[in-house]
Amino acid sequence: MKRLLVVIIVATLAYCGWWFHAAQDLRSDVEDWFAGQSAKGWTATYTDLTMRGFPSRTDLTITNPDITGPEGGFAWRAPFLQILALSYKPAHVILVWPDTQTLVMPDGEMAVSSDGLRASVVFEDQKILRSNAEAPVLNIAGPDVSVAVADANFALEKFATTDATYRIAVSAGRIATSLPTAASGIGSDAPASLRAQMDIEFDRPLRLDTRSDSPPRPTRVNLKRSAITYGDVTFRVSLAASIDPQGVLTGDMSISAENWRNGIDAARENGDLPAAAADGLIDLLAMLSTFNGTRDSLDVTLGINDGTLLLGPVPVGRIPPLRWP
Repeated sequence: MKRLLVVIIVATLAYCGWWFHAAQDLRSDVEDWFAGQSAKGWTATYTDLTMRGFPSRTDLTITNPDITGPEGGFAWRAPFLQILALSYKPAHVILVWPDTQTLVMPDGEMAVSSDGLRASVVFEDQKILRSNAEAPVLNIAGPDVSVAVADANFALEKFATTDATYRIAVSAGRIATSLPTAASGIGSDAPASLRAQMDIEFDRPLRLDTRSDSPPRPTRVNLKRSAITYGDVTFRVSLAASIDPQGVLTGDMSISAENWRNGIDAARENGDLPAAAADGLIDLLAMLSTFNGTRDSLDVTLGINDGTLLLGPVPVGRIPPLRWP
């Protein structure tokens, strides 16, 4: 009996020591990440780190995180951010965001409100293997436009093609836009939805830690399937292109839609698309639709050469360079 008691005591002490070691590792990783941003010209602060969850979890709460880029063009701050994990699965963490947070981009400050915004990340040797994120409700109010999204989902998984290729799926059950003065929120009659799946190749693997001054850069994109629905109109887009260091695309893109004029007219009447943008889009799509002989249907493949859209040899538009943090 004494031997059994000794074994139990030793095992308990060993587990306690192991938990505190795992908790300290997580805490140190977060402290090192915040401290390391200053070497890159960033400002990253917090007011407190709180560890809870003993004995089966390592749950870390970062209070008042505030991250600002070197030029001040990007910033993020929130009341808290939680990093949750089972103590016996430290390489699988769950991130939980508060209901309100603030994001600053070059175009201005955006207020982000959400319900149930969280993500999970599985990694190995700091390399991200897969990740999922979801938000039943996500509202973003910016200086020029507000966007409300319901049933938003994001999934990323490392793909075996190369060491830095990932399959990404994005979906949003309902999307609505409005002017900043309009009431935010989403109703059952929200006009738009989105589904897309793509493979993206980066110049190096995605990691949780930071080993350089710049994040991994996308070099190729293959948008296999996408459907953007507005009312009863669905636009389908596919894309296969390379991406140069400046974010300029070269490749091919296919676009198809039925009754697309009705969708654009409805978006203009509802205020979801500015009149000038709607007129320009109608002119472009009308020209493209003439090549398949139907006024209201569209099924065309375009070339992309250094960001310029080509219908055969004729330039018809331009894709702006992709921005990457």
